[in-house]
Formats: sequence, structure tokens, C-alpha cells
Amino acid sequence: MENESDKKRFMCYELGLLSLKAALSTRDGDAPVYAKGIKFHQRTKEKKVLRGVLERLEKMYAKGGVTEAQHFDFIKNTADDVSRELGSKLHNGRFRIGISQKLINLHLKYLWAAGYVEEPPHCPIDGIIRDKAKITYDWTTNDSIDDYKHAVEELKKVARERSLSIWELEEFRRRDEE
Repeated sequence: MENESDKKRFMCYELGLLSLKAALSTRDGDAPVYAKGIKFHQRTKEKKVLRGVLERLEKMYAKGGVTEAQHFDFIKNTADDVSRELGSKLHNGRFRIGISQKLINLHLKYLWAAGYVEEPPHCPIDGIIRDKAKITYDWTTNDSIDDYKHAVEELKKVARERSLSIWELEEFRRRDEE
């Protein structure tokens, strides 16, 4: 007999790996996530902290009914909490808002697409979405919740009658797919 709970746990973990890889790969040499000199094999504590973020996210959104204000707070609190816990290991001591929103929004997109959570309030804002929407938000360097909120409002104008999640799902194409 198949164990649905084990399958879901496995899928959430694997989707978490994809989320972490994408959010932590800024490709911007001037805005890395980790402090200079932190080697990959030294990141065990960091991975555990970030896995905790994903677990809290999954529990919160599995219940449903998360408001946009709560979503903004979760992004900001995650940036602040991770910065507090891992400050010396992070570039300039900060887990920036842009990295936080990318991790949270991408993981929610994966969970939503897999049918594990209801539609999230936002989409991940990365370079592809920024360029598609013709907005100026730079997720790799941003560390302002107000700038993130402004980017969300700009995206809503582009999405028009569609929710941000639906708009992004319909419009998203990797650069090599176009």
C-alpha cells in the first residue's frame, strides 16, 4: 500500500532542494549570499536553518488563508531571522529581502503546482520575471521590504486581471525557451 504522507514529505523535501538552489544562486559576484571564504562543506548549519524556513512555510500555507500582509511579514521576518542566526556567514551579515522572497515564493510556486498548498499571493521575482514585466527590481541586491512591495504593485499592473501566481505561471519561460 502506498503511503501518501511519505510521498508528500519526499516531494516537499526535493522541491525544497530546487528552491534553495535557485534562491541561493544569485550569479552576481557583488551580491553573493554567503560571506567570502565560506566553503560549501561548511554550510551544514546554514542548510539546517534554511530547511527550517521551508518547513515553517509549508506548515503555514498548508492551513490556507494566508493574507498578503502575512506573506509580506513572513518574507521580512525570514530575512531578519536568518540574518540573526547566520549573520557572520552571510555577505554583509544579511539574508536580503530579495533572496528571502525568491526562496519563499519559488517554494510556494512548486508546492502549489504540486497541489500541496492553495494559490500563493505572489510569484517569485527574479531576473526573468523582472525583464518580462519591464520593472527595475533587482532581487539579488534588494534588502528593502518597501522596494519589494513596490515591485509587487508594479507586477500587479502588468498582470492586470490575473493573479500574480497565474500571470507568472502563464508567462514564465526560461531564457533558453524563448
